[in-house]
Amino acid sequence: MGNGAVRIARGRVLVVDGDEWLGQVLARVLKDKGYAVDVCTEARDGFRKACETSPECVVCNPDLPDIDGAWLARRLRTEAGSIAKVPILFVGEIDKDVRTQAFVAGADVVLARPPASNDEVAAQVDALVAMARRFEGARAEDAGAPSSVSAAAAIRGDLSTFPLASLLMMFEMERRSGTVHVVAQSGKRAELTLADGLFASTEIGGEPRPALEVLREVLSWRAGRFSFQPRESGTLPAPRASVGALVLEAMRLEDEEKGPLPELSPDDLIEDPAKSSRSPDVGPPPAPPPLPASSGTTAAASDDSSKNAARQQSDTELAARDEPIRNAPPRPKAAP
Repeated sequence: MGNGAVRIARGRVLVVDGDEWLGQVLARVLKDKGYAVDVCTEARDGFRKACETSPECVVCNPDLPDIDGAWLARRLRTEAGSIAKVPILFVGEIDKDVRTQAFVAGADVVLARPPASNDEVAAQVDALVAMARRFEGARAEDAGAPSSVSAAAAIRGDLSTFPLASLLMMFEMERRSGTVHVVAQSGKRAELTLADGLFASTEIGGEPRPALEVLREVLSWRAGRFSFQPRESGTLPAPRASVGALVLEAMRLEDEEKGPLPELSPDDLIEDPAKSSRSPDVGPPPAPPPLPASSGTTAAASDDSSKNAARQQSDTELAARDEPIRNAPPRPKAAP
């Protein structure tokens, strides 16, 4: 009974994953941290469960059997009531397009798994829940306290724990007014001023700069700290630019600069005799296996490989915890 009370006090999390085994394993990790957890395998069931239970965080795989995670995020964000503000964490196979679609649909944080572990996912859930509670506290102060008191309230955090892009898009959704102060690990500083959830002014090192230029530099800071100082919107410059649109554009430009990964040719798969430790009497190395003729077969094999890697990673984490999973369903047999 005592343990149950602790879990309820910690909060409720909804996990939506088409792979029931992975969903139950993550649920067990979250339960061990004190959360009450519901698990669904489809987007529609996840939406109904979210409306029924009002979780403090939704963890969703972008690839679901009935629709997809983006549909679930959009439905939650457009639903009336407090459920529209629930933090949403996407976890699964993530590429550039999926990440962009997730943020457009309303996700706050996107993690690729693998390599992200269940413990990393749980830590991100902790950060999102804590951030949402701080927002609720700040809203209560704004509603019930004098202006001088509410202006003194501030939100602070670490860039390595909570991505700045998610923070800014959350401020736009909340129609916040105030200044976001960002300090990189190197000591470089930036200020982004918002009025009713839109950019009003932006600067780096005390010099005014275009919002997109500031975002592209600040979003590259992986370590550092941030703080948000609420201000009355009437005292700020007129809003000029959408936060969400500029954040997505900055991320798109960053992805374009990185460019696509280089493709390997068949010659790259052949061992170089000059670098080989093979004895010269052994002869040339065997030719690489023939490339598959069907792209569909390759895609299916890649998908199975990714799922198997995620399951093996979950198995390793569970073994390290030295605690058997009593309530999880039996692990499905690997595909031949």
